[in-house]
Amino acid sequence: MQVDELKQLVGFTAEKSCLPAGFHEAIKFDTVEKPHLHSSGGDTNRSMDSTLSGHTIYIDPDISNELRNKVIEGATKEGATILDQWFVGCNASHVVCEGTSVHRYIGHSNNLVTPLWILKTAKEKFVRRLLHMSADLARQIGTVLENTQNSSIDEEINKGNASEDTQGLRSNVSYEERQQIVNNAKTRIRNRRGHRMQTCQMPIRPIAPSTLLDSICWSISEPTSTASIYTDSFSGEDVSDHQSVFFDATDDGKDSVASFTNLIRPLTESEKKELVFKNHFLTILFPVDRLSEMGPSSRTYFSDDGFTCLQVLDHIYAFYQENMSAQEIEAAIHTDSRHADRLRGVYSSKETAEHGHMIFKRIEFLGSRKSFEMLKRVSGDNNSNVYELFIRA
Repeated sequence: MQVDELKQLVGFTAEKSCLPAGFHEAIKFDTVEKPHLHSSGGDTNRSMDSTLSGHTIYIDPDISNELRNKVIEGATKEGATILDQWFVGCNASHVVCEGTSVHRYIGHSNNLVTPLWILKTAKEKFVRRLLHMSADLARQIGTVLENTQNSSIDEEINKGNASEDTQGLRSNVSYEERQQIVNNAKTRIRNRRGHRMQTCQMPIRPIAPSTLLDSICWSISEPTSTASIYTDSFSGEDVSDHQSVFFDATDDGKDSVASFTNLIRPLTESEKKELVFKNHFLTILFPVDRLSEMGPSSRTYFSDDGFTCLQVLDHIYAFYQENMSAQEIEAAIHTDSRHADRLRGVYSSKETAEHGHMIFKRIEFLGSRKSFEMLKRVSGDNNSNVYELFIRA
């Protein structure tokens, strides 16, 4: 019986009790100690053998091998299942990561925990406390963290482009840090190699779309937050053809501009985070000058989880916000455009001669050629990783 009910039946008091003295002491002990046991132990007695039974856990690849092995050992002993791959919408109940990589998962996974959380849960046989938030708020925080990280990277790149001397000394990484970076890279390569060998999970030649982001309306000189998407009103026809028709429809062009504006809308958060390219490597061929005399400039990017729409747009925006390198400027002074004339003027100025270098952003050299069209896959590429960027005036 419950202690409170037993008290009512026997009229339990300190002075008057029909119970034996030993039983009286037992009830006193239970009355005093039970709240303490409940507050400290909680639900530990319900599942002493399998605290994490029924849970599926993914471990971020940036975690060191030694710590990873400890987490796997502790989690599996408590009945958890370890996942080899993670993607948005997968059935991972917990993602084990550290602060440097939390922006990858926040807003996409219900439970983000540290390796220490798993190890303490396994050791104490008790699921430790978790702090939760709504999914929309988590996505906002994830976007803030990602933008902060990207802005830090952009600052490093811009500092590095100020001069060739500083570019060579841009990253002072210690010997131990370099060893850790190399070891982490080897681990990821082995993981990908293992998945490629399982033909049922991944084909030998990756399947990549022929075009990327061909429905995006955006000026590459503007931040990616201004990017929009064309609606389905064109039914898959060429947007540029319709645009010329709209702008020729009236004499002043004002009504046509309003009509065309109604055919685009801002990107939603889900569209920004949509995985548009699933391969680990993406090479983009960037146009450099107004008339394409210099040919494209190649830049390769890597991502373990593939590339989202916003990530690709951010890479394009960051490239054109960089300063032109010394090698590009040496070639650009021989090109034919009014923007090249302005570059030649800066190049031959006294200020440039005194400083020993010049600053000229890539976006300034493109002139009016800033309207994004699409990324088109280059034919003949075995890995389907190389895409050419198409922009127009």
